[in-house]
Amino acid sequence: MKRAKNTQPAQALAQALAPTPTVLHPAPALLPLVALHGLMHILATTLPALSPLVKQEFCLTNTAVGVLSFAFAAAIGLGSVFSGLLSDRFDGLRLVSLGLFFAAFLSALLFVSHDLLSLTLIFVVMGFCLSLYHPSSLSYIAKSVKTRRGRAFGVHETGASLGLAVTPLLAGLVCLYAGWRFVYLFWAFPTAFFAILLLSLSRSHSLSHSRSLSHSHSLSLSHNHKPTEEGGRTKLTVFLRQIASTGSLRRIYLIEGLFGFVVGGSLTFIPIFFNEALGVSPALAVVLTCVFTAGGAVGKFAGGHFSDLVGERRVMAFGFFLTAPFFFVVPFLPLFGAVLALALAGLIFPTVLPAIISRISKEVPRSRQGVAFGLLMFAG
Repeated sequence: MKRAKNTQPAQALAQALAPTPTVLHPAPALLPLVALHGLMHILATTLPALSPLVKQEFCLTNTAVGVLSFAFAAAIGLGSVFSGLLSDRFDGLRLVSLGLFFAAFLSALLFVSHDLLSLTLIFVVMGFCLSLYHPSSLSYIAKSVKTRRGRAFGVHETGASLGLAVTPLLAGLVCLYAGWRFVYLFWAFPTAFFAILLLSLSRSHSLSHSRSLSHSHSLSLSHNHKPTEEGGRTKLTVFLRQIASTGSLRRIYLIEGLFGFVVGGSLTFIPIFFNEALGVSPALAVVLTCVFTAGGAVGKFAGGHFSDLVGERRVMAFGFFLTAPFFFVVPFLPLFGAVLALALAGLIFPTVLPAIISRISKEVPRSRQGVAFGLLMFAG
């Protein structure tokens, strides 16, 4: 009894220093998350759409444009691993809010950037800010949604698909009446608005959650549960070992890498194919690329729904096998047939992503889901 009394001050100190993440009911937070998911992908994919204009203004070579795009994409990918570690230690919703708010600020700051060095620096820092989104938001949904988790992930992923679909269209429309910098200025306002809205939702529920967390924590202490902390490097090392020793996790990360390769390659190949193989003008070729991305919102919602009904593995298998024939026949079809085949491929293939995310959320412990999703984004 005396030893138990002596440990009470240490336990109280650990309780005071422990992070108290805000876990809302998923419904009020899901709407701003869906909006921010779309805006995150808009900010991430606007640079490729505007690359000819950036190249012209700064008199860049194709290599220089490629280096700029690579630096931006690398900041998002590499930052996701670090962001995953942060989301396991701090409040995920606040990380999302702050990351997207500063990304909005940096996108507006592009308006006063007139040299390549400052342009590159802004994009790299913006990439790290955007990298906070996926690990934090996905781990939040995984922890707060207990039933029909696949459907929740599917709804969340519709934001990304809608963002990818409207990016080239709205970027082109804004550029018709103003310079390319106004595109980023245009998206800065809704991004900042939804980031502040999510932060206000997080703060309004933090007090009630802290009280319930304190109560549950005191109950766990009464049953002699000792709080444990893993360092960031230790947590990453432990999870990498878990991937290496678990065949199902290795397969999921391999599938995610293949999924990202197919989607990224398709977005690069489709406009070139329409332009060079089918004789479509460059502007129209970019617009026709939307037939592949537009159906993603429906496909991801369906993929999440069927993941709950038939299981994630079946959805992943059917998504790949049903999409492959459409990609195979596209080069042999006339314009209308190619557009139809790509539209069907763009509708079916995105069903895979919610299944991947839902499977990860079930196989990885809650304490490591942030770093798990961070590595998932890096793999894809």
